[in-house]
Amino acid sequence: MNPWLVLSALLALALAYVAVPVAIAAFRQWRRPWRLTCPSADSVAQIQVGAARASLGEVFGRRPEIDRCSLWPALAGCKQECLASPAPERQQMRRGEAPPHPRRQGADRMIVVPLDGNPGSEEVLPVVAHLARTWGATVRLLRVVPPVKEVRDEDDRVVVWVDQETTRVENEARGYLKRVAAGLGDLPVEDAVRIGDAATEIVEESEAAGADLIAVASHRRRGLDRVRTRSVARRLRGATTIPLLVVSAGT
Repeated sequence: MNPWLVLSALLALALAYVAVPVAIAAFRQWRRPWRLTCPSADSVAQIQVGAARASLGEVFGRRPEIDRCSLWPALAGCKQECLASPAPERQQMRRGEAPPHPRRQGADRMIVVPLDGNPGSEEVLPVVAHLARTWGATVRLLRVVPPVKEVRDEDDRVVVWVDQETTRVENEARGYLKRVAAGLGDLPVEDAVRIGDAATEIVEESEAAGADLIAVASHRRRGLDRVRTRSVARRLRGATTIPLLVVSAGT
């Protein structure tokens, strides 16, 4: 009998009956955020571990790493000792359960509203305004813009540096949010501008702000824009336990 065939068969069996079940179990364990007591700060925190990387790490004997924590950025440089805490000390978060945050102690409710600058995204605002008045909530308008590059002329010379262009884009986005806020009347409104991946920044801003709800408009688009919009909403549902309200828009 060919020894290579035997070895291949053994590897296939090990993969099918050991590696794959271990990876699946790890993915199920880490696909949702966990609430636990941070050993460094001695306070309650919510952590999110990358489930896909954790499942592969479990197979190869590597400890998972935290992607997000409700105590970051203040403790972003921690050694992640909380991952070594016994399983009974961790509690898997339920969908709709907001992350722990100091703001939630006796504070108003918070609704985070991501806007992309398109009028269609603003069609969520009447619903948000009604909810905010009913709850006595604060509305936090959020604009996420993609990373910028330096501006070069026809001779490939830099005419605007990255930090200058970043400042311009941030000021432009903040001016847009101020104009939108003016249309919300006497509601308490905050604004925030972030640079990076839309879904990631929306989740991080919402969790850092202690949001009770994320409200977005699903407006009609075509081609890649339509795919991107659906992808962001889908990623938001899987990336945070904060409730997500998607309002269908007509534009």
